[in-house]
Amino acid sequence: MLKIVLWRNKNPWQIWGASIGVFIGLLLLLFALQVYFDIQILVHGARDSNVLILNKKLRTSTERGFTVQDIDEMRKKPFFNSVEPFESNRYEVWADMDRLGFSTMLFFQSISDTFLDVKSKDFKWEPGDTIIPVIMSNDYLTLYNFGFGAGQGLPKITADFLTTLQFDIIISSKSKKQKFKGFICGFTQNINSILVPKPFMEYANTEFGFQKQKDPNQVAISTDNPYNKNMVKFLEEKDLEISRGGLIGGELKSALFLLVSLVLMIGAIIIGLSLLVFVLNFQLLIAQSSADIKLLLELGYKQQSITANLSKRLIFIFIIIAVLVFAILYPIKQFMTRGLIVEGYDKLSLFVNPIVVIAGLSFCLLFVWINFLVISQNVKKLA
Repeated sequence: MLKIVLWRNKNPWQIWGASIGVFIGLLLLLFALQVYFDIQILVHGARDSNVLILNKKLRTSTERGFTVQDIDEMRKKPFFNSVEPFESNRYEVWADMDRLGFSTMLFFQSISDTFLDVKSKDFKWEPGDTIIPVIMSNDYLTLYNFGFGAGQGLPKITADFLTTLQFDIIISSKSKKQKFKGFICGFTQNINSILVPKPFMEYANTEFGFQKQKDPNQVAISTDNPYNKNMVKFLEEKDLEISRGGLIGGELKSALFLLVSLVLMIGAIIIGLSLLVFVLNFQLLIAQSSADIKLLLELGYKQQSITANLSKRLIFIFIIIAVLVFAILYPIKQFMTRGLIVEGYDKLSLFVNPIVVIAGLSFCLLFVWINFLVISQNVKKLA
């Protein structure tokens, strides 16, 4: 009887219209929040570690490397925390990958582990070891899948699959050669190279190096602020350019976060307006039913019973909204993540971030609580 008295002759579309607004706003809000967490994973190490890879601009075909004096000068600059040149192979490297059906010449570089965004316990080597761990640029996998491989009609390769392979690595000089086994233990997004442990590079250059040692072509640096004006001025004066690292990643990260923030703001505005519509609708509902509510109170119905009856409809609506939002958000997250995993971004989870789930449920509970207070206060005024 209570339900019939309170809801008779009431237009349900007012409530459902506000519900659609909450649904759209909450979906946008949680989607933007999920994208934010995914971006944090994708660009981890770009601006967070503030590692830049520098090389001298080529003005002629003559190779220009970093001299000892250049590196010493950079180490004295206050905006550089640490500076270390790359060491490159001075021997020939050949890789045979039977399971993939091709072999190719390679190049190796090494750098201190402090500059790596891949932390693997397998990335180590000691004299006498016959297996070489390799860290490869994630860009190379992307170029293979969507460039070389696609042009040759070859199947796409995932990062997980590549880490299960072992392949032959032949190191040779003019007079001798040695065969090793190699495997990929990680993919870096900061350094556009093929990296091996420093102890192996030093050993191989000593044992097999036949080329004259040259000044390093690239230098890795770390900095607290990749946007430091003095640092940018120094790079321009020394004719240096950033070939890879935090500044580029930082700009991209800032642009992506700006876009996500805009979506978050739009979602928050829609939710705020929808909440206002909910409050106004329930106030209007109570005002239209004020005579019936007063009569029910005179007949002995308690304020709590009337408030609970109105709140049940509200709770039911928000349960539907929460279920629909996550029923749509989860497949979207799965679709986007699977596409990124194919491109080599295997650190992403297929599941919605737990913080996003908690945020969605918290928003629904907050809305129900606010509307419950409004309903309770308005019913109390009629008592």
